[in-house]
Amino acid sequence: MKIIVKICLILVAIGSLSTLFVRLTIDQKNALKLKDMGKNQQQFERLIERIHNETPYVVYITSGYRSTAKQTVLYEQNPNNARPGTSPHEFKRALDINLIGPNGWIKKADSKDTWLKTGVPQIASEMGFRWGGNFKSYHDPVHFDVPNKG
Repeated sequence: MKIIVKICLILVAIGSLSTLFVRLTIDQKNALKLKDMGKNQQQFERLIERIHNETPYVVYITSGYRSTAKQTVLYEQNPNNARPGTSPHEFKRALDINLIGPNGWIKKADSKDTWLKTGVPQIASEMGFRWGGNFKSYHDPVHFDVPNKG
């Protein structure tokens, strides 16, 4: 019986280390994207910190700053995307994120209701971010941006 308990403890430890490794890898990838966000970097870091502290979700940044050339390619692929020169991503004011939680990934294809149940849009709103889940003409729940104040 003692050997089974030891094996179980070892498996739990391995699982915890594996989870920690995944989290560190995600944090490193996120840090690379955040460093390109200019004067908005700290505001986005605070948003992610609140999400991590107040929900069971881990943030995975899928897009941050993008050049006008990259925005042009995205627009050509899908004219529902912002026109080049108009995307907050081009001005370092937007992040697109996925969430990793207890029941798996939450992505762009997930419903507005699914996103609202995470609490993330509410946190973002409290912090003054605009949420793409509220866009009238385009389903973009992964999008969070700092409104243009001038």
